[in-house]
Amino acid sequence: MSRNQRAIGGIALLAASALALTACSGSSSHKKIGVGSDYAYGTVPAASSSVKPGGTLNIAEDVGADPNWIFPVVPGANYSVYTALQFENLSWPQLYAQTKGADPEIDYSHSLTAAAPTVSNGGKTFTIKLNGQYTWPDGSKVSANDVLFFYYLLKAAVKESPANGFNYVPGQFPDNVTSASAVDDQTVQFTFDKAYNPQWVLNSELVQLTPIPAKAWAKSSDNGSTLDFTKPDNAKAIYDYLSKESKNLSTYASNPLWQVTDGAYKLKSYNTSTGAASFTANPKYTGEGKTNIQTVNMLSYTSPTAEFNDLLSGKLDFGYVKSDNWPQLGRLQSKNYVTFGEPSFGFHYIYFNFKDGSNNFDKAISQLYVRQAFAHLQDEQGEIKGAFDGLGVPQYGPVGVAPKSPFAPANALTNPYPYSIDTAKKLLSDHGWKVVPNGTTTCQNPGTGATQCGAGITKGQSLNFVLYYASGVKSEEQMITAFASQLKQVGINANIKTDTFNNVIQNENVQSSPKNDNNWGMAAFGGETEGDYPTNGILFGTGASQNQGGFADPQIDKLSNDSIMSSDPQALQKELAAETNDLPAIFQPSEEYIYAWNPKLSGAKDSFAAATQFYLYPQDWYFTK
Repeated sequence: MSRNQRAIGGIALLAASALALTACSGSSSHKKIGVGSDYAYGTVPAASSSVKPGGTLNIAEDVGADPNWIFPVVPGANYSVYTALQFENLSWPQLYAQTKGADPEIDYSHSLTAAAPTVSNGGKTFTIKLNGQYTWPDGSKVSANDVLFFYYLLKAAVKESPANGFNYVPGQFPDNVTSASAVDDQTVQFTFDKAYNPQWVLNSELVQLTPIPAKAWAKSSDNGSTLDFTKPDNAKAIYDYLSKESKNLSTYASNPLWQVTDGAYKLKSYNTSTGAASFTANPKYTGEGKTNIQTVNMLSYTSPTAEFNDLLSGKLDFGYVKSDNWPQLGRLQSKNYVTFGEPSFGFHYIYFNFKDGSNNFDKAISQLYVRQAFAHLQDEQGEIKGAFDGLGVPQYGPVGVAPKSPFAPANALTNPYPYSIDTAKKLLSDHGWKVVPNGTTTCQNPGTGATQCGAGITKGQSLNFVLYYASGVKSEEQMITAFASQLKQVGINANIKTDTFNNVIQNENVQSSPKNDNNWGMAAFGGETEGDYPTNGILFGTGASQNQGGFADPQIDKLSNDSIMSSDPQALQKELAAETNDLPAIFQPSEEYIYAWNPKLSGAKDSFAAATQFYLYPQDWYFTK
């Protein structure tokens, strides 16, 4: 699974008039440390040598993001970092773990292979050697066949519907594989239709692979016989069966399918009402870590305040601290809780809907100058200084200031659209709009000339629209309220509506959803995590499965293709620079993902830092004596 995955927003904003306020008293200072980026908050203590085996670890699920899919071939409507990395990954670890601590690089200690693939055949063939460390409950090793099983089921899934593969882009993986085979029990080989950038193949294509148990799952019914999954009809039948079983949430803990795991933990219970889950240590686990902790309870919450109160009371051993509770970090620290945070490698945004035909919003937002006016209404430095207490990172495009990426273009490091209400007003008035601050701005000069509103925009048309956001996080509400207030200053009125995180990604932001009536102009569910090679064809490419708002730009498509195919070492930077300039979305500052944990909980530093990138490794943790 690639790390182009959805995460809930946690950015804290105040009302526009309050953004210049200094940080609240009692909040903790922003400290730089050596783990990960220069924007880290706090420190991760060294691992203790005093190990107390056993115990129960209570950790928090993110508000409104309860896991709702267990089968590792996940459709777009159910795919998030919370489902993939904090639920499924406990039982079926990925072939390649995509972050080392908080840094955007492959972590081979938590991968099922010990090294990058070898490349041959003129750059077309990639050979992957498994490390032989992981086993299934019957004692057999995770094999090349188990990797191929996932590949063939993914192939069947996206053939049935592109929406069945969250990371699917037509023409890319698995479409561009011409042959897939097991060289031996522990070696798998993929040959592609042409030579691609090897960094892209590893970090965008092969990272999608999760070995799954072919011997136990290659059937089309509960008591069915084993099928040859390399045959398309069989692969479809197997996929349909497993997908159907994954929709039955009430049987997650009882279905024997989901007990066949190679991961550190197996599901013991699942609450269909809340998404809360309990895992028990896999007694047959042979992978990285030791599973000193016997039980891992994932607790569900309806608000960050309820979750924070459980941290304070000691009910939670490991949990997050959302930005609305940052002023109270000192209360946790007074109880000797460890507090640590990093920004995630990715970005937060409010997505435009280029298919919203209501009031011709689609025609207006297709004009770059309109999107630029929206962008100039973001006061990122004010938000970070006032609302974030300095615990935030500027975000001007798909790659931010931190964590550091070697591919960041220059315009991702300095704001190409600095906050200026006057500039936003001028952009609109220079293009034929009558700007009425705190009223309704309308097009007065329709047409396609340089000083006219643009193609398809009618005289008297406004820029008003519906704005959805994921509920459950107070700071998300504050972010949207502030943005709407700034829009209103140039006569743009946003009709704010809320929905749950899961509903926003299933309904408002998935174009193929039958519930998506496209009568919304922007939507915010949080953000996306990025792969280590952060090309974004999957997010902004025409017709791509994760292109929630229907953005389409032939030049962006070409640049995305070049970043995959070209030998130009600057190809990816050129793509990212164009996406930053062309504004398929309003990019928002990224907050620190701050976690707090019981001082008696210890383990490797990187395993705790990885939580800021949404990975959970309780097999590396233990309680101290």
